[in-house]
Amino acid sequence: MFFKKFRENREARSLCRIMLEAAPLACSLRDIQNNILDCNKEALRIFGLSKKSELVDRFSDLNPEFQSDGRLSREKAAELLREVLERGYLRFNWLYRTLSGDPLPVELTLVRVPMKNTYYIAAYSRDLRETLANLKEIRDADERTRLMLDATPLACSLWDEQGALLDCNSAALKMFGLSNEEEYVKHIEKLSPPFQSDGMSSMKKMEHLDTVAFTEGFAQFEWMHRTLSGEPLPVETTLVRVPWKGAYAMATYSRDLRADRIAREMEVQARAAQAASESKSRFLASMSHEIRTPMNAIIGMSDLMRTDNLDITQKEYFEDIKKMSRALLQIINDILDFSKIEAGKMDISPVHFNLHALYDNICSMSRFTAASKELDFRSHFDDAVPQVLYGDDIRFRQIIVNIVNNAIKYTREGFVDFRVSKITEDEQEYIAFIVKDSGIGIKKEDFSKIFGSFKQLDSELNRGILGTGLGLSITKKLVDMMKGKIKLESVYGQGSEFTVLLPCIPGDPALIEKTESTDFAVSAENALVLVVDDNQINLKVALAFLAQHNIKADSAANGLGALRMVQQKNYDIVFMDHMMPGMDGVEATKRIRAMEEDRFKALPIIALSANAVTGASETFINAGMNDFISKPIDPNALNRALLKWLPSEKVTVIPKPADHHSAAAAPQGTVILNKFTGLEKALGDEDFYKQLLTTFRSEHGSDAEKLQNAVGRGDRKLAHRIAHTLKSSAALIGADIVSQAAALIEKAMGEGGPGCPPEELQELEVSLKDTLEELDVLISTNTVPADSAAGTSSIGTSDTVRALALAETLIPLMERANTGSLTYTKEIREVFPPLEGKTESLISEIENFEFKAALGILLEIRDWLKNSG
Repeated sequence: MFFKKFRENREARSLCRIMLEAAPLACSLRDIQNNILDCNKEALRIFGLSKKSELVDRFSDLNPEFQSDGRLSREKAAELLREVLERGYLRFNWLYRTLSGDPLPVELTLVRVPMKNTYYIAAYSRDLRETLANLKEIRDADERTRLMLDATPLACSLWDEQGALLDCNSAALKMFGLSNEEEYVKHIEKLSPPFQSDGMSSMKKMEHLDTVAFTEGFAQFEWMHRTLSGEPLPVETTLVRVPWKGAYAMATYSRDLRADRIAREMEVQARAAQAASESKSRFLASMSHEIRTPMNAIIGMSDLMRTDNLDITQKEYFEDIKKMSRALLQIINDILDFSKIEAGKMDISPVHFNLHALYDNICSMSRFTAASKELDFRSHFDDAVPQVLYGDDIRFRQIIVNIVNNAIKYTREGFVDFRVSKITEDEQEYIAFIVKDSGIGIKKEDFSKIFGSFKQLDSELNRGILGTGLGLSITKKLVDMMKGKIKLESVYGQGSEFTVLLPCIPGDPALIEKTESTDFAVSAENALVLVVDDNQINLKVALAFLAQHNIKADSAANGLGALRMVQQKNYDIVFMDHMMPGMDGVEATKRIRAMEEDRFKALPIIALSANAVTGASETFINAGMNDFISKPIDPNALNRALLKWLPSEKVTVIPKPADHHSAAAAPQGTVILNKFTGLEKALGDEDFYKQLLTTFRSEHGSDAEKLQNAVGRGDRKLAHRIAHTLKSSAALIGADIVSQAAALIEKAMGEGGPGCPPEELQELEVSLKDTLEELDVLISTNTVPADSAAGTSSIGTSDTVRALALAETLIPLMERANTGSLTYTKEIREVFPPLEGKTESLISEIENFEFKAALGILLEIRDWLKNSG
């Protein structure tokens, strides 16, 4: 009997254990001190434990210090334990934490259990994490629904079958000019006029539409409401029947049609603006071509023309023509830039570039321009500014040149100060370009106008100053495009200060693009070249430029002529004008590309056009052309195009020779003053180059002595500044030896430099002295650099010595195929003896642009002259 009873008790305990372990609740047995005595597997699971001993030993760690209501867990647990011992049963929410520290909210039920003359506590915990997450999701869903309802641009409202307002969104209140739902209900009858636009009563028509919607489930119509203030409010309304609490409700969606009317008006205005823009673009394209075509002839012929046989007055007139031509070209370029920006087709093309070199170049040119007006030009490049930046160097240059030139232009006396520094503004690093002047200043009431288009302020005070008034407008638009800022401070009558802030993005010196070299010339005497242009002057200019490359090109007057000629001869390259009568260049190119032979599809066709407006290049490329050169022709652009597109076997690359006169004067063949480089940097303007030489003489003639004194006194900063300025100024006029010597001293006297040894100062002193001597000769004798297509004066005698001098003058011109030799034909006939027709043959070859053949004859004549002498 005893064993039977024992077995039944054991089986009962086993069954209880099974039920306990299978329970979905976390169950535990505790003593009256709240110590864990036993638990089931679910209790271990929710706490992240693996065995009971962990729960027994670490139970206190599984309770956070504070509960959700802010009470200490220890104090609150003691209070609840006392309560359950008194009452026998208690249910409440409790916050545990898992072994990993994650919050564990539970619904905890405590039951007092009597056992062995004492009490125990049975605890049942239901994990609330999933329940709370579901509740949060429901609340979030309700909030999202409300947000979507309020964010919709439609006026939404919900009405029951009796016409009572259940809810509405903020758009409905806003559309009617209401502040809350109470106002909506209160003024509902005022929000529609008595009659609709078809004459029906608003009340009767709405009752009919409600019936349709409740019957068919849907209705859509236009309706005339009015706002609370009485303003007409046309809407498009949609009624939708929706289930609601065992019945139906009506959801209404109304779209405000006032915006549609505005949109239609805006569309009409936009079409008109688009038509005006297209008309302006056509006008600019036409005017660009019409103005640049004669300019191409003026500038091209000016560059090819000799001037040494003109008297002083005539030469001044001629140089004025060249200067005004370039001024007119700049005005056209400003207008075209403005057009590109307005059309949104001005691109920003960032590259890695040397900001310090750009600064040096601008300072050198500006310093001489300022000196011509007797202005003091000051400049400073802060050491904190990175020397290499990543950005659009062309736009950087355009912006800086515009504000510096503007300051020089409007300053009659005093100074122009140009500084470059790095600043931080609004947590963004910028490069600050600051230009301050002592000019005429700007009135405060004109500040808002200064960046306007075609604006030139104070026309009376600025009478005689040329310009379109587009410079600062273009600058402002470019700065905006580059995400920069431009600021102005000015006191009328005392001067102005412009500050341009452009984003500081440091660049990589290793990724600086190398500028295409211009120290070479392409010669291609066997190349077959066709130039197509209806303007005879343009043809003459283009043929003359090509003749400098030993190319005797064919010509055609229009597209039809070009079609005939490309079929008759296998040309290596075709230069095609755009606007021509009969058949223009675009149509001619398309027809050439459509020809059957493969050679026509590969034939390089280069657009040679005065049409330089926005999209012109894309038009030419899309038509099948390979490249584009804008008129007036840039010799360097032509040089690069020939090298790029002509067959390599027909091209010879010839280094540009140094100035022969300079070489003759320098010891061991060293060029002291490279007049070719100097003239090129002076934009080919001989008078301007001579002005640069004069200014260099006055500003830097005593720099060697100044450097000696500064180094002797230990004034490194002054020595560094003098060397830096001399370096850039000397490079500008072609004094390369002086520039290199100054660069060495600049580096030596810079921060962390070793100091300047005496031999470097001595080298600079000697090279500067030699340069100044040659410079003085040029200034005093009015000698024009040989590379500018000039020569010696007309001789008028067949004296052998004079004839040899003329031959030596002509040889370098022939070597470079320089068309300036055309101006010597009269002197050749007067000075050279007939030599059995050789002299006349020489003249004939020159006039036919056969410079290689002419050079051969000239060398024969020179040899004869030497032997006869």
